[in-house]
Amino acid sequence: MFRLEFKAKIITASRNKKDNYYMVGLADDKFDYKNYILFQRPITLSEDDDPESELNGMYAECNGEVTYNTCKSVSLTNESVIFEVQDSLITVDLSDVKLNKRFVEYSKEIFKELLTTKL
Repeated sequence: MFRLEFKAKIITASRNKKDNYYMVGLADDKFDYKNYILFQRPITLSEDDDPESELNGMYAECNGEVTYNTCKSVSLTNESVIFEVQDSLITVDLSDVKLNKRFVEYSKEIFKELLTTKL
């Protein structure tokens, strides 16, 4: 199993109504990052969208690697967030950032039943 650990210096959470997605992300630096991870999920699907299509599920990107619908679990605390994605375990230390309400709310929308919180 591949393991990645890094300390977040920046977090982001957004809802883009025009492009129809929620996004959360973490990185070890705002501009000169070495490690980052982000997730996106559509806000809503139209009648014409296939809910089984990869593009209509969860998008994940970590350090340039992209996958769809491969997140198995997410554990979020005030100190860390642990993502299990495919055969990888990604641990992000949150001690240098402050979790905000929007990050937690959008994480719930993106990860749904995969998310456990202990805040």
